[in-house]
Amino acid sequence: MQQKVDSCLYYYDNVFSTYDFIFVKDLVNAAQIAIFSKKPYKKYIEQAFTQGLKLETIEKYPLFKKVIPKLKKDKKLIEKYRIARSNYIKKIDFEYLDWLYKNAIQDQKDKRLKWSKYRNLVYKTSNRMMDLTQKKGFPGDKIIGLGDSLIFKEINKPWLDLYQQRKQDPRLFYMNTNDKGLSAFEYSLVIMVHNTCSYFLYKNILIKEMIKGNIHPRDIGLIYDNTYRFRGYFPYYCNVKLKGVYRLNLFTDYSTHNDIEETNAMRKKLYIVSTHVDDQKKEYEIEYGFKLFSGFWNCR
Repeated sequence: MQQKVDSCLYYYDNVFSTYDFIFVKDLVNAAQIAIFSKKPYKKYIEQAFTQGLKLETIEKYPLFKKVIPKLKKDKKLIEKYRIARSNYIKKIDFEYLDWLYKNAIQDQKDKRLKWSKYRNLVYKTSNRMMDLTQKKGFPGDKIIGLGDSLIFKEINKPWLDLYQQRKQDPRLFYMNTNDKGLSAFEYSLVIMVHNTCSYFLYKNILIKEMIKGNIHPRDIGLIYDNTYRFRGYFPYYCNVKLKGVYRLNLFTDYSTHNDIEETNAMRKKLYIVSTHVDDQKKEYEIEYGFKLFSGFWNCR
């Protein structure tokens, strides 16, 4: 925002060298800043490989279009990708991911029922997921990897990939893994969104998981705002008072809430950048071809 690219990348580099897990979005954003500024960018791509990035995922990013052919011919880079991919696959909890696929599919079937019946079913589903979260961690990028339609094929179990499991029901034609979202299989958040009281039911668990790096802060903001979105339509097991919003949910009407200072104060407590930063990121997307938002409903 201050046009201080060297300092910007310096701080990115410090963070990226400090932790063994980095959200891929941040690595890709740093790479975009570097390539736009004619700085070395390949190291960010290579580190993103270790967190599950596929080279074809960034082909749709305007700033990378000119260098993609060169990257694909880079034998050293391809070898680094092969090694990184092998290590990445070993870290994924495939049993947990399969559980999530199956429960996400069932949830999509259940939501066609009457609301009075469905709210009880999704409440049970979200409770089961929170029970697993306390045992295994929240099913996010760090534990189940990035959304990937062919991830089970890589461990020779293609019948467990999402398409293979949901294709039995033609009504679920829309379900996908959002391979280009730079985040985990998004239906872990869909289940939370379907339980309109999930933020207040599981707030303490979610905050603990955020500190562990198992869920992105902005994902929590989206879940909170979804509760604001459905204020006045809460199920019987939800009795809450809402104050403030994070402005991170595409489908929430914020027209009656204009206190930006309150929003930014809430964001700061959750380690989220201000709305002013988001606004400038959007300007960079329009003016220079950056792609700086990702995740479920582009909340990240």
